[in-house]
Amino acid sequence: MRFYRLEKNKKFSYWAYVTFKIIALALIATIGIMMLCGYKFMIVSSGSMEPKLPVGSLVIVTPCEYEDLEYGDIVTMDAGGIYLTHRIVGKFDKNNPTDKYSILKPGDEGYDEETRWVTQGDANAEPDGVLNDDIVGKVYEAHAFGWVGLCVRYIRSHYTMLIILLIIFAVFFYAMDWLKTKMVPDDIECYETDDDED
Repeated sequence: MRFYRLEKNKKFSYWAYVTFKIIALALIATIGIMMLCGYKFMIVSSGSMEPKLPVGSLVIVTPCEYEDLEYGDIVTMDAGGIYLTHRIVGKFDKNNPTDKYSILKPGDEGYDEETRWVTQGDANAEPDGVLNDDIVGKVYEAHAFGWVGLCVRYIRSHYTMLIILLIIFAVFFYAMDWLKTKMVPDDIECYETDDDED
């Protein structure tokens, strides 16, 4: 009776292939689920929020309601088709409606009664004015990735999005095929017992 054994002698390549595939699929699935849930991925194009959000940073905008905003939050708003990402610096002072510099801070009289927020860029000298309900969401400082945004912005400035997607998919499938060629099995080893069959 003969027994055959087939082994893989490229364990590193095999596990590298499996790990790469799992990470790629998990990343694609995560981004897809986040987008379906209303999350947005944006790139900072101005220096109004430096140094917290440098130009070129990739930020994740978390969907939220106006009532969920708090003092100090970084909020992304829709300003007539242009997205602005600035910080909430206080509340509107209804006793001084013509003075845009008159902003209520926590602890000021009338702060708790007022519900309209005022935003301003960290690097700007003047506030934007009253924040309306056209908010996209808020940005957490931990969800800002400077180097990623710079890379994305550089690529976008040189190629169309279609070409970028084609390159990504081409590299991905090329890597898969290359890793598969590295998974070469050992020679088949044959073990034979004394009681061979006729």
